[in-house]
Amino acid sequence: MRILRLCAVGMLVCASTLAPASAAHAADFPRVLVLTEGHSDGETVEFALERLEMEARRWNFELDEGEPADVEDLSGVDVVMLLDTEGDIFDAGQESAVQTFVEGGGGLVATHSAAVTEPDWAWWHETLGASATGEPVSPATKESISFNAGSPITEGLDKDEELTERWYYFDPEPAETDQNVLATLDSGDPVAWNSPDLKVFYSVAGGEHGSWGERDFLQLIRQAIWWAAGEQGELVHNVEDAAPNWPYTLTFIMFVVAVAGGGSIAVWRLDRTEIAPASEQGAEKSAA
Repeated sequence: MRILRLCAVGMLVCASTLAPASAAHAADFPRVLVLTEGHSDGETVEFALERLEMEARRWNFELDEGEPADVEDLSGVDVVMLLDTEGDIFDAGQESAVQTFVEGGGGLVATHSAAVTEPDWAWWHETLGASATGEPVSPATKESISFNAGSPITEGLDKDEELTERWYYFDPEPAETDQNVLATLDSGDPVAWNSPDLKVFYSVAGGEHGSWGERDFLQLIRQAIWWAAGEQGELVHNVEDAAPNWPYTLTFIMFVVAVAGGGSIAVWRLDRTEIAPASEQGAEKSAA
């Protein structure tokens, strides 16, 4: 009995060891350091990270959630992402590390309140290419977005999208500082752009939970990450890696064998308990 159970467990363990490592971590794909320091909406940030993890598995990039101190050593990092960060999150040394990283060719992707992060850091606001006029408009409103063609960041996003967001407005606007405007509202106000000289991208959207569930918005962000990482080729969809690879058929067979073996043992034990009293009663009658 014990041997049979050990065999069943061993077979299941063997099945698990046959599962190949995630393809996204087996090759040299872009590595993204995500910072969320100072965010004011934990639920949205948590959901955003979940969606980005799924995007990373599907589209061949690695995602590491970190903290401001991590920018002091960006070796091996291709993109720093400021995901709805707020406030004064970097000290002077960390600001210098980020500036050196970006000016040296590293990528920076920022969403929503990252536009008002580090209010006294002149380099960041010059690099962003626009200055928010104040707090975002509340409550959130649904607006139509039009994507501009001609950029790898907006490739395949030629249709209008509707998003409900707390929109920031800017003065000066990015077009006034020669940024590449990638998306605008019907009013003409810019909501996504990138730097013409550095690998820097910004999206006003991303501050609301619902935006991270929209397919087109996720496509915009992953293509921005790919562009910011300096990748030239097209993103390749890892259908098999959307969830961890696993030998499901073999595992199912092993599971059936284990269950069947366990059931057989249970029946055998039940038979023994029923047979033993009967044998004892027969022996008592013979003695009488």
